[in-house]
Amino acid sequence: MRVPGIPDEEFIREEKIPMTKEEIRVLALSKSRLFVGARFLDVGSGTGSVTVEAALVVGDKGKVYAIEKEDNAYNLTLKNLEKFNVRNVEVIKGEAPEAIDKVNDILDAVFIGGGSERIKEILDRVDKRLKKGGRVVADAILIETAVNTVSAMEKLGYKTEIIEVIVAKGMKTSKGYAMISRNPVFVIYGEKV
Repeated sequence: MRVPGIPDEEFIREEKIPMTKEEIRVLALSKSRLFVGARFLDVGSGTGSVTVEAALVVGDKGKVYAIEKEDNAYNLTLKNLEKFNVRNVEVIKGEAPEAIDKVNDILDAVFIGGGSERIKEILDRVDKRLKKGGRVVADAILIETAVNTVSAMEKLGYKTEIIEVIVAKGMKTSKGYAMISRNPVFVIYGEKV
């Protein structure tokens, strides 16, 4: 098992394709409570950073599914899987929630990338594949997305929590380090009871 925390700059990137940043990725995977042999779903894989890190944690005995609707992001996920020599992943081309039906497995954990306008529908489909005690983690930059996610999780009866994370990274200047803040991110996680 490998502990999450691959530096962002090690991933192959394209400017308009979103990536869950290192610190948020580490927190999201921690809240997922992944383990060797787990079954994990990444909804909206983007660059594939969460997919890659989850696959390294669950190991060869585990399985990761990644769903991505955009052609460029789908291809970028495949490139990053190749770069990190990850083989325990099935990448599904399609849009959630419909593409979730292509996952024929009982899941231990799910990550949903931020911004989904269809979060309730996605969570309804995920719930049908998530084992009891399984966890769903979602990130969001919009307050509305966070509220909708918490509400949908609570309606499903999940034990739910939300945290707001603000990360500032040091930038070296001629006189020392200036802390440059990234946008705040909500991390919502729920456990199926």
